[in-house]
Amino acid sequence: MSFLSPLAGAARTRRPLIATLAVAGTALAAMATAGPAHAATTQYKLTLSATVDSQYLAINNNGDIMGSAPRSGDSFSSPFVLKAGGAPLFLNPPAGQAAEGAFASAAALNNADQVVGNSDNGLFTALEWPAGSTTPTDLSQLPALAASFFNTRATSINDTGLIVGFGQTPGSNGDLTKSFTIQGNTVKVLPLLPRGVDADAVAVNSAGTTIVGDADTTTQDAVAVEWVNGAIKKFPALTGTLTSGALAVNASGQAVGAAVLTTDGNAHAVLWANGKATDLRFPGGGDAEATGINVNGVIVGDSAGRAFIDRNGAATDLNTLIPAGSGVTLTTAASINGNGVIVGTAVNAQGLNVGYELTPVS
Repeated sequence: MSFLSPLAGAARTRRPLIATLAVAGTALAAMATAGPAHAATTQYKLTLSATVDSQYLAINNNGDIMGSAPRSGDSFSSPFVLKAGGAPLFLNPPAGQAAEGAFASAAALNNADQVVGNSDNGLFTALEWPAGSTTPTDLSQLPALAASFFNTRATSINDTGLIVGFGQTPGSNGDLTKSFTIQGNTVKVLPLLPRGVDADAVAVNSAGTTIVGDADTTTQDAVAVEWVNGAIKKFPALTGTLTSGALAVNASGQAVGAAVLTTDGNAHAVLWANGKATDLRFPGGGDAEATGINVNGVIVGDSAGRAFIDRNGAATDLNTLIPAGSGVTLTTAASINGNGVIVGTAVNAQGLNVGYELTPVS
């Protein structure tokens, strides 16, 4: 079972975790009640993408943004890197696939502007775009990866160039998914849980010490896991967890994601830190997920179609922290960098997606 979506033509690299939990067979019901958002003092300057139908998916510590948007004349979205003050640099699928209608999707961006993701040409192909290049390296052609995997996806890259991802194993008929790391030309296969069936590595921290994602077994649906020093273990679970997954991790090994609970059937945003799981209790009256955490432990995510920020356990609707009359609703907060700059996706008055950047001003 994978929490990562099919990527063909998708504007987001990963479908929101709360949606994939539903696909996994969990019925997500609406919350009966929701608590008020906590007050916050930080206000933000809002900068919107000049392109509609765009999404901002990640921001690095230099302020460079990874996102997706249609190119001129296209009806589908392509990934791009946007450096401050510049124009989007659109990223291509492998040359041999471009003529066959393959789609490319970007999953992660590091501080050197290296990007990883994949193309979809019937099967997924893990890719890495060197900084400043529109032409990707086909990671699936690495001999050690080609010998052990097919249908591969690269999901994260850190500042040492360590790449993580996952793929299917030959002869498994799609029933066995394993994760891997790539450092240069060296590929290492990450272990499954005992009696494991699938393991999807989703994010790696800057030090490369912790990798997070989800894994399942023959007797248990997917749950949030971490790999530390090459060993896999489950994260602690909130009481009543049906299924869960981790989406981001910071340098300290603090991880965030979501878990569906038996108490209400909803996805809850979760922080895993100091050996325990914490329900972040994002307000909003519906499903929630935490999608980013920076070096200072500040968390971003979304709840019931609105973007949220969490500082020290206090959750605030980001729509209350931008200038009034902006004409958009901030629906997701995908990433936050070490300077506290946030990117995500908003919806404008015409109902169209538009990428946004929030810069702290107070």
